[in-house]
Order: sequence, then structure tokens, then C-alpha cells
Amino acid sequence: MKKCRRCGVDVEESLANCPLCGAHVNEQQSPSIYDYPELHITTPKQRLWQWSMFVSLFAIAVCVVVNIIVNRTVSWSIHALFGIILPWICVARPLRLKFNVRKHVSWGFLGVIALLIYLNGWINKFSEPWFFWLGAPIAVLVWQTVLELLCIFDKKSRADYEMALSKLCVISLVCIGISFAWLKECTWGWYVCAARGAVDVIALVIFERNYYFSQLKRRLHI
Repeated sequence: MKKCRRCGVDVEESLANCPLCGAHVNEQQSPSIYDYPELHITTPKQRLWQWSMFVSLFAIAVCVVVNIIVNRTVSWSIHALFGIILPWICVARPLRLKFNVRKHVSWGFLGVIALLIYLNGWINKFSEPWFFWLGAPIAVLVWQTVLELLCIFDKKSRADYEMALSKLCVISLVCIGISFAWLKECTWGWYVCAARGAVDVIALVIFERNYYFSQLKRRLHI
């Protein structure tokens, strides 16, 4: 096995190009007298992220310390902790990874599901896990709808949306198994999510068979 010089994945000896990034794995970078060591320069954007992280961690620490000193518990500081972490889940991470519609959408819905889990635990201590059998399936259904629309209108990133729809189908099937293992039953929500995901995958197999399977092989390094 060879390693790709660009992304570092293992590549079979018979292949001349990396199946992931397409780089020529047989190319060797020739040494040059003009090669200079890399300089790590902190940009204003990087400094902004560093200061934002510092302020967030400082605010969390202050809330926890004040809560412990005043109430001898961490009762209300948990709400402040979640309120600071949630924007980082929904907004900061996708922006940190450069602007990408799919990442923004995905992390946004993950933030919504995290908020539902938090509210369920705060309201009834998960005595009735409505976040799992009602809230999360509705969020996934909306998530699937948004990805389907983006797959239709944003043709440049079509492969990313198709893979995301396939993942949501698998996640829905896994959640059905978790429902039977945890709740001993499964509500309609996850059945609808799994059925809709199956329809998406079947449609991709029928109408874009070659393209869809080529993308699957590329992502799975087959």
C-alpha cells in the first residue's frame, strides 16, 4: 500500500491516483534550494477565534464558580453552560471549517436535537423521553427535506447531499433498533424517517446509479 502525499490515505499499488482527492500518488516532490520552512502566522480571523474561545471558557468558569459559592451546587450554571456551548455547535464549528451549506445545515439540526435533549432532561429528567420518539424524528424529517431541496438546486455539491441523505437513512434504521432495545417499541416517527430515507436511496439508485455508486466507492475507499 502507498500513501497519498496530499491527504495521507492508503492507496493500492495498482492505482496511480488517490481515490479520495485524485492526486497522483507516484509524483515525488523534488527537493529545491528554494524550499523554505513553513511559517505559522496567526491571522486576525484566527485571533478572533482564539479570543472567542477564551471568553467562552472564562464565562463558563465564572458561572460555575459563582454558582458553587452562592448555592453550593451547579444548578443554574448548567443552563449558562449549555447556552454558551449551543452556538458553538450550531454556528462556530461550521464557520471554523470554512463556509459550507451542508455543514451549516447539519450542525444546525444537530444543535436543535441537542436542545431538545437538554429540555427533555430539564423538564422531566427523561421520565418520558419525548425528545427521542417525537422531537428527534421531526427534526430529521425537516433535515431530510432541506437536504433534498439542496440536492436539487445546488448541483455543484450534489454528491455531499446524496451521501448525507444516505447517512440519515442509516441513522433512522439504527434509531429503530435503539427504540426496541430501550423503549421496547418504536413510534411512527422513526418508521417515517427510515421509509423516507429508503425512498431517497432507491431514487438515487434508479436515476443516478453510476454516479451514486461511484461516490459511495470513493467515500468508502473501495
